[in-house]
Amino acid sequence: KKNDWCKDEIQQNEMTTAKTTDRHADLTAKIAELEQTIKTLGEEIDAGNPQITQNELNLQTATEDRQKENHEFQKTIADQTMTVEVLKKALDRLATFYDFLQKHQQTPPVPQKEYKPSVGAGGVMEMIEKLIHDSQDLMADSKKSESNAQAGYEQLVADTNGSVEALQKEIVAKSAAKSGALKDELSAESSLVDTNKELEGLGKYNADLHKECDYLLKNFDLRQKGRGEEMEAIQQAKQILSGASFD
Repeated sequence: KKNDWCKDEIQQNEMTTAKTTDRHADLTAKIAELEQTIKTLGEEIDAGNPQITQNELNLQTATEDRQKENHEFQKTIADQTMTVEVLKKALDRLATFYDFLQKHQQTPPVPQKEYKPSVGAGGVMEMIEKLIHDSQDLMADSKKSESNAQAGYEQLVADTNGSVEALQKEIVAKSAAKSGALKDELSAESSLVDTNKELEGLGKYNADLHKECDYLLKNFDLRQKGRGEEMEAIQQAKQILSGASFD
């Protein structure tokens, strides 16, 4: 009975030790993997915050530039609108003035070259009309440029806000993942401590078992061998007495 108990206990101890050793290896690998995950997530989180800050700074700069451009646009439109109004008034007055001269022209007492206001008037008025058209063209170009610039700015705002929102969500998700990994790491480290203690206990128990059982098991094997030899000798003796032949 003692012999069977020793064999069973040693076998059970060795099997448990093997399983516990495997668990120890798994926990060690898991902790190493979690440490790498935590490091990577931390680096990505640290890299994400400056990106958000830079995007916001870029948007702030773009906003300031857009405000300056819009201010210049408003000034250009106001100046050209006033210019057109002034030139139109001048054009109207010139037209009225030349009409007045033409209607009230007196016939000179002696023949002289006829006065033709349309020649001089036409040149001045055409010049004024050209200036009016130039101002109107400038306003049209300015409005087109302003519209394109505003559309580009609004797209930049949308893209920047989308990028910042995506980065913020990513940081939140990675922060949660890092927190979970840290929790798992603490749990794995605690399990590793318990596993080390368990292996230490198994090793000590194994030493105690061998100390207690090795002599018994060794002598048991010798006794079994001796008993087998005795049984064989008895059998041979019986055969000799019964006249059996041993060729």
